[in-house]
Amino acid sequence: MTQGNPPRTSARLVALLALAVAFAAAPLPAQMLTQDRGATGAWQAIARLRTTASVLHTTAHPDDEDGGLLAWLSRGRGVRVGLLTLNRGEGGDNALGPELFDALGLVRTEELRVAGRYYGLDRQYFTDVVDYGFSKRLDEALSKWGHEDLLRDVVRVIRTHRPFVIISRFQGDARDGHGNHQAAGLITKEGFEAAGDPARFPEMTAEGLRPWKPLKLYTGTGWTGGMGATLAVDVGEYSPWLGESYQNFARIGLSYQRSQNSGTLRLAPGPSFARYNRVGVAAVVRETSFFEGIDTTIPGLFRTVGEPEPEGMAALLGTIDREVKVAIAAFRLDDPSACVPALTRGLKATREAIGGCDSAPEAAFVLKVKERQFQDAINVALGIEFTATARPAESTEPSGPFAAFMPAPVMGPVVPGQTFQVKASLTNHGGVEIVPVTVSLRSEPLWKIEGGEGGATLKSNQTDARTFTVHVPADAQPSRPYFARRSIAAERYTLVDHKHRHAPATPPPLTATVRYAVDGVPVEVMEPVYRREANSPYGSDLRALEVVPAVAITVSPRYADVPLGASEPSFAVAVELLHNRGEGQGGVLTLELPRGWTSEPSEHAFAPASAGEKATYRFRIKAPGLEDREYTINAVATVGDRTYREGYETLRHRDLSPQYLYRPAVVQARGVDVKIAPGMTVGYVMGVGDEVPAALEQLGVKVRLLGEADLAGGDLGRFDAVITGTRAYGVREDLKTHNGRLLDYVKAGGNLIVLYNTPEFDPAKFAPFPARLPGNAEEVSEEDAAVAILHPRNPVFTRPNAITNADFRGWVEQRGSKFFASWDGAYTPMLSTHDQGQSPQKGGWLMARHGKGHYTYCAYAFHRQLPFGVPGAFRLMANLLSLGKSDPPPD
Repeated sequence: MTQGNPPRTSARLVALLALAVAFAAAPLPAQMLTQDRGATGAWQAIARLRTTASVLHTTAHPDDEDGGLLAWLSRGRGVRVGLLTLNRGEGGDNALGPELFDALGLVRTEELRVAGRYYGLDRQYFTDVVDYGFSKRLDEALSKWGHEDLLRDVVRVIRTHRPFVIISRFQGDARDGHGNHQAAGLITKEGFEAAGDPARFPEMTAEGLRPWKPLKLYTGTGWTGGMGATLAVDVGEYSPWLGESYQNFARIGLSYQRSQNSGTLRLAPGPSFARYNRVGVAAVVRETSFFEGIDTTIPGLFRTVGEPEPEGMAALLGTIDREVKVAIAAFRLDDPSACVPALTRGLKATREAIGGCDSAPEAAFVLKVKERQFQDAINVALGIEFTATARPAESTEPSGPFAAFMPAPVMGPVVPGQTFQVKASLTNHGGVEIVPVTVSLRSEPLWKIEGGEGGATLKSNQTDARTFTVHVPADAQPSRPYFARRSIAAERYTLVDHKHRHAPATPPPLTATVRYAVDGVPVEVMEPVYRREANSPYGSDLRALEVVPAVAITVSPRYADVPLGASEPSFAVAVELLHNRGEGQGGVLTLELPRGWTSEPSEHAFAPASAGEKATYRFRIKAPGLEDREYTINAVATVGDRTYREGYETLRHRDLSPQYLYRPAVVQARGVDVKIAPGMTVGYVMGVGDEVPAALEQLGVKVRLLGEADLAGGDLGRFDAVITGTRAYGVREDLKTHNGRLLDYVKAGGNLIVLYNTPEFDPAKFAPFPARLPGNAEEVSEEDAAVAILHPRNPVFTRPNAITNADFRGWVEQRGSKFFASWDGAYTPMLSTHDQGQSPQKGGWLMARHGKGHYTYCAYAFHRQLPFGVPGAFRLMANLLSLGKSDPPPD
């Protein structure tokens, strides 16, 4: 028997389910998915009980996933679904803000987690590899990531998830385009074969992770349209319990991946086919299901996993299957809890079956999944509402008739040594009586937890609340990602904590668990402990509790390029101190400098008045004997007998949980042979956000960020140069509106530099002469691609710095992206470069005289190079800014 359609419902029930979600079809924050609550959530949870089907879907980056298929499998067919994404998208661009590299990877991970809630994922996995930017070659991906290491990661995930079927989005060859895509397709095929071979990676077996050979493998059909594919699934099928088609519901989730798609949401009713090919069959066979030929019924479990069935097991599996069918028959829209007695009997039989599987580990694995699913179904059917919220010690909840108009207690992240309260509240909304047995908090080692005693029988709509007092140990570690890398040049993360390997994120340090009983059958609910964060005037947001250090130090700039040649070279460093504990945490801030260097002042004393206080302290560093090499400067805050040497960047974006990216408080300084015309003043039109202005200030340039008033009527002529920043034409309507003033500025003798932009920048509208920037504009992704200087005598390559090919060494991520495809003869291409196998690209840097001034379109990735101190990029930018200005005086 094969896995088939979802449970049948009466026409009346389908209509009522559709009505129930009619008011919830609009996109909602992931934490408020009404489709996973009430009758609609209960129905989906029960549907999962009738099948043992499981899938692992593999991709390369966040947003590669076939979301419509995932939602169709999980929410429509009850399949247990895992998603393996090789990397976190660190090498992409960011439509949300200035985060790039590791910071962007954290943002995109959280975006994918939100999308995954719409897809209905059971588990999400990542490997340890890092996205190094757009790649055109499979061999480059396997070389950078390490073929065997990547295969080991994929095999470990397969053996962890133990799917019946693997569905790869990609095929593993040139048809996939992106080199990372090709690697994902190839490594999935290899992992499919290797995961079941005990001779491959035997250390996993020693760790308790058994080999597992999935039963089938499918790959996507790529851009070929998929006609003649083994299997075609209409994911445009309408779901009455979602109020949308599976494809559209998934697209709502996809729209939360805003760093890539700017929140674009395109819903399209009607058919939408996902097409896949079966791998490893001698002849092409048309199939109607990914599980065709696989018995995914509960009674067929032992046949499917290939283990002998213990005596008496057939009766237990029959009981489980029967109780699921009874629960489906008992389901009522107006009272989902009517099916709970059957669900509890099914849960009890499942646990008995697990107890009889000592010699059948594969069946036990599936039954333990089923045990969790039974508990999930019972919790949703009862409308169990369980929350655990942290609040300051001695605080109280508002009460009385006006409590709804009073703010609830808010609290920031906790610090080592802090004491706070947790209020845990359990409400039974179902019509079946439950008995709370225990409510407990689980924490990191050495946390002290007091209180929480008590318990009562809860009838319909009754609540049981407990209050705990929690003491955080003085040496508690901050909540941070379990993975990190020392340099953006590293292609793999180093794991700080191996026990969380392949998880999207480090789990919270404090969770709450309630165990209650229905008809004597224990059921468990686990939730993270949250804190309430003010978000005026919209009320407050619930955030997972985090631990942060008492003092956090952030330095700026992190990379300092200091011009050589000055008689007394010096540069400024700003150190921001965030005081998370507050009063009583006074101390001294100093810099650890290279031998012979000094700072003015030598130290700063600090004495914060309250928690959350920030202060910035500035040092002027004198660097005698500065050379063309790297120097390391450490910022250190000393409070009593403790020293603090790191800080964190808080990544906050709408609808996403805040992420904390920790970095050592270190400045990497370097002497650079760079000159620039003196007294330069630059206007900068910020786009989605970048760190170019701060880098320009290291050259001694005065930078002013231009707002709408400046573009509309400000005196642009006072600027020696104006730069439009990262994707500025994509996000600044005022720039488009007043672009004509910028062109007039050029005509009058100005110097306008248009940096990296996506095709929202239409040169036919916004440039002085015609050109074409198509949607599929070329890029040169290999950061070490050879560069030819086409006009070496042009002033942009001779004054004030003599530019050579050496200035293109040490670049990061890429040469550039979004090159012009064609252009008017008024433009002069300045450079030519290309990836392996690509024709020479000359459209990445074009210049034109317009009136008395200079117009430059430069798609080379300065927004990546300058913040990371690439010397040649500084020299090139100095020449660009100095166009039309006299050379600086000799040293």
